Amino acid sequence: MNPWLKKVIFILAGILITAAASSAITILVLRAQAGERVVLSAEEFERYHALAPVLELFEKIKTEHYGDETTDNQLIDGALDGMLQSIDDPYAKYYTAEEYTAYLEQMDGRYQGIGALVGQPQGEGVPVLKVYKDSPAEKAGLTTRDVITAVDTVSLTGLSLEEIERLFSGDDGTALTVRVLRERQQLDIAVVRAAGTTQRVTHKLFLQRTGYMMVDKFTGTALEEFEEKLRDLTDRGMRSLVVDLRNNPGGELNQVIAIADMLLADSIIVTVRQANGAAHEYRADGRCTEVPLAILVNENSASASEILAAAVQDCGRGIVVGLPTFGKGVVQTAMQLKSNRGWVKLTTAAYYTPNGHSVDGKGVTPDIEIDLADNFKQMPIDQIDQDEDAQLWAALDEVREQADLLDEQKNNGESAAGTQDAA
Repeated sequence: MNPWLKKVIFILAGILITAAASSAITILVLRAQAGERVVLSAEEFERYHALAPVLELFEKIKTEHYGDETTDNQLIDGALDGMLQSIDDPYAKYYTAEEYTAYLEQMDGRYQGIGALVGQPQGEGVPVLKVYKDSPAEKAGLTTRDVITAVDTVSLTGLSLEEIERLFSGDDGTALTVRVLRERQQLDIAVVRAAGTTQRVTHKLFLQRTGYMMVDKFTGTALEEFEEKLRDLTDRGMRSLVVDLRNNPGGELNQVIAIADMLLADSIIVTVRQANGAAHEYRADGRCTEVPLAILVNENSASASEILAAAVQDCGRGIVVGLPTFGKGVVQTAMQLKSNRGWVKLTTAAYYTPNGHSVDGKGVTPDIEIDLADNFKQMPIDQIDQDEDAQLWAALDEVREQADLLDEQKNNGESAAGTQDAA
């Protein structure tokens, strides 16, 4: 059967199943001596009448389709997936119960796949943002110069980030082939999947006691790692801080809210507006590190990264350095279906910066806009020579200057107090 027609059938079957499940709640069943009668409201009858061709088509697939036998569950899963693909929501996704479990493991920093961090889909594929050490991707030779355009002949055009990550996942020891564009050349690279874990946050203390923290994604143990490493830098006498969100594609709202709370004074972090018009304002409680702060971003910093960068910028807590961000200003919610225990992820809200701006399709514009030298643009951020990282140095210079001013003000204040005491 034509794949396009099959998808249409799946979509229609899913509509019928969903409608039937919701209508069944309001059906009144009357038992009479002659048997059972099902009484529907006029609205429910019209709905069933309109969907009758869908049920007929569903039955024809089951009874007349020539080819491999298709189970009811396959049709239902395909229908639900197709329904979400038919709406104007590039981030909507359907998961079977098993697929959602695998997705959660990946979000936790565990992977059963290739061990590479990829960015938001752009055009015909996804950029490789990071290749984890000792991962299958590293062993196969994938690099951050690559844009993955297909997995096992499946084109990535039009797929969501979650759909693409699912293609990477699989049993330990199984193989896949990724097609990449590298410096205008097309390559097919074989990768053998394996299990592994990833670290979300790295940190160091530069000279002049400038703290540096890189967060590669706001998922898994990112919050715990950030809190632990921020405490370590503070205990070691940190006097300024740079948080690197370059190539960070986003993550979980609750994690970035909690991390922002560690960095911001008493202020709004973000406002989330639901589809029904309800709005919730997230605020920082004011108990935060008070050292001068800079946030590093680039064109691959998206979603949760943009929430943190915009909050720091709008609240005047620090500066944003780098390149304009990706521009994803919407929030997805995962909901479980009671009927089959599957999961649906839908865009349910949009977020707005403390000043009331939407970054969707626009991104965050840095206070200091600066690019990397051409020979570093395709390198992993953590492998760029620190002395040659123009974006990092712009951030370091700014926070160190602010730290020096604070020290000077403090010293002047202590000198004035000492003179008064002597008098």
